[in-house]
Amino acid sequence: MNFLIPLLALGAATFTTVSAEMMPAGVLDAMSSSLSVDVSTAGLLVTGWAGTIAVTGIPLVRLTMRWSRKSVILASLGVMAVANLATALAPTYAIALLARMVAAGAHGLFWAVVVAYGASLVPPERVGRALSIVLAGPTVAGLVGVPLGTQVAHQVGWRVSFAGLAVLCVVCAAVIAMLVPQVGGGARPESERWDRSARSVLLVAGGGFFSLIGYYSVFTFVVPVSGAAGIGAGAVSGVLLASGVGGFAGVLVAGRIGDRWPTASLPLTALALAVVTAGMGLSSGAIVYVVLVTLWGVLIGILPVVLQARVMRVASERFRNTAGSILITVLNLGIGLGAGLGSLTSALDLLRYLPVSAAAVALLALVPFALLRSEPRERSDERDPRPVEEVLQGCDTSG
Repeated sequence: MNFLIPLLALGAATFTTVSAEMMPAGVLDAMSSSLSVDVSTAGLLVTGWAGTIAVTGIPLVRLTMRWSRKSVILASLGVMAVANLATALAPTYAIALLARMVAAGAHGLFWAVVVAYGASLVPPERVGRALSIVLAGPTVAGLVGVPLGTQVAHQVGWRVSFAGLAVLCVVCAAVIAMLVPQVGGGARPESERWDRSARSVLLVAGGGFFSLIGYYSVFTFVVPVSGAAGIGAGAVSGVLLASGVGGFAGVLVAGRIGDRWPTASLPLTALALAVVTAGMGLSSGAIVYVVLVTLWGVLIGILPVVLQARVMRVASERFRNTAGSILITVLNLGIGLGAGLGSLTSALDLLRYLPVSAAAVALLALVPFALLRSEPRERSDERDPRPVEEVLQGCDTSG
């Protein structure tokens, strides 16, 4: 069976959902003017997304536990289509914010199941490549989706951009319904009880939490941080492009890295990300800074893949659906707190110290990762390590 088309369909859906998540950042001025609020208030359209996922992620997964995983994906895309259309038509800021919160809830549910579902579609020896295809969507969203949506907004209005996202959600749902095979059915409630592997899942998620606080505190303010490194305002788009290209390259190699070093890849990636983040604040020239930003992009491309694979490795078979929702919830908390840390640093006029302070926070990821190695399940893995492909293929993605 040719698995490329189903995986590309899932990758297109991840591209669309992340484009919807990030779109307000590129059109915030236009939205604030049209909805008659100041920019800081309109910023809740961005920052409220992560908070909504953090609150709704686990409850929505539990609520849909009896559904087939494919049905969850299709329903999530359907809700996102309606929510994006509601955003496009919103006459007031309050309605736009409500529509964004609905879209965020659907987005969190979608991401709780889509990666494991993609892994279940392929034989064990191809799971690494499958993850790379599915997780390339968010990187392409940053490289193409958001810039294209921003350009459309500047030409014909931000509402057209969100209407276009609604159409894309419908198209992705239709393609997945027709071309992506069904895997399993719904879950039995007793199969998702909290169990002993929850502690290991929380340790992995906790490490990712600190890594994303460090990353997003700098990414949110990458323009002034780049300016402090000697990058002119007109060249910042080039810096972001370098980071995006690096991220795409990182996604492409992440599967092989996770397969080759199933235990060490996650803490080493987190450590390298912290070191490079600090280097961005300490670099003394524009060329060195651009090189570091590119490497920064590579590492943030690798991190989600090895993080997802690690969660699937440490979670017991009956706990993996809940584990996915825990991960997306904790990571979105990290994203939100990272943006908050950057905002606080900016308010205190301390942005020149932001990369180093962010790196210090990111280094805290090594603490839960070190504790993870002491877990009994981890010691067993060390004696008899299985490739990531085998672990992912063994997941009960149907619930």
